[in-house]
This record gives sequence, C-alpha cells and structure tokens, in this order.
Amino acid sequence: MADDARCPDCDVPFEAADLFTGKGELKVRTEAESDDVLAAVGVTKALEVEPRRCPECGLVRFYAEE
Repeated sequence: MADDARCPDCDVPFEAADLFTGKGELKVRTEAESDDVLAAVGVTKALEVEPRRCPECGLVRFYAEE
C-alpha cells in the first residue's frame, strides 16, 4: 500500500492500524489473473489486508497487498 495514502475527508495521511480477529489474519479472496492458467480452472488467490486509519476523523480503509 502506498504510504502516501490520504484520508479523502480530512486530507491528512493515514496511519497504520492493527486489526484483531479471533481466527488469525484477515485476507480477501480475488480471482486469479484472467490470462492465468489457474484462472481457467477457477483458482483464486488470497491477499493480505493492511488497515489504515485517519487520525483526524477515524475513517478506516483496508488495502489489499499483492
């Protein structure tokens, strides 16, 4: 995730945040690249999620890391 991401409401830089779950890391599932052989058989990939928080208004956004 770009470290220069800014809050769309406050225009201040996001700060790193930790996400706590009961079952380990939070991930998102996406389809494999369309030209990938794995996509042809329906294989997906899991991406780690990096939360960022606005220190001004508290907005939290999640960014999927490749």
